[in-house]
Amino acid sequence: MAMLETSSPTDHVTPEAARTELARFFTIAETAERAPEMFSAYIDAEWHRLLGTPEYETLCRQAVGHGVGHRPDAGSGTPSWIAAYHERFGRLPAVWFAAADGSVDTALRRDYLNGVPFVTAWDCTPTTNDEDD
Repeated sequence: MAMLETSSPTDHVTPEAARTELARFFTIAETAERAPEMFSAYIDAEWHRLLGTPEYETLCRQAVGHGVGHRPDAGSGTPSWIAAYHERFGRLPAVWFAAADGSVDTALRRDYLNGVPFVTAWDCTPTTNDEDD
């Protein structure tokens, strides 16, 4: 079985990429049956940095038209919302597999790119009632 390319020039792990993916995550949350799991430590760190700022309010309103809250919700497994993301946006970029310091878990990302169901952990989910924890 041929391995897929694990990176491309469009896979940037930057705060801007994290904000783009956070907005997409909120879009997915709008139609999800249950709150989607935030498994990227890098995107989550950017989420925490933005919480309570005017920039955050703008991001939320542009993404989904209202504020989005944040709540602790630890767990592990295969994130429930990946198929919905694929339908709407395509494959997950590298930033989803990045630690808080920006280093990408290449083994986890490689499994994902090769269609292997991956297991990961998370510690929070969005809320739609604008209650920031």
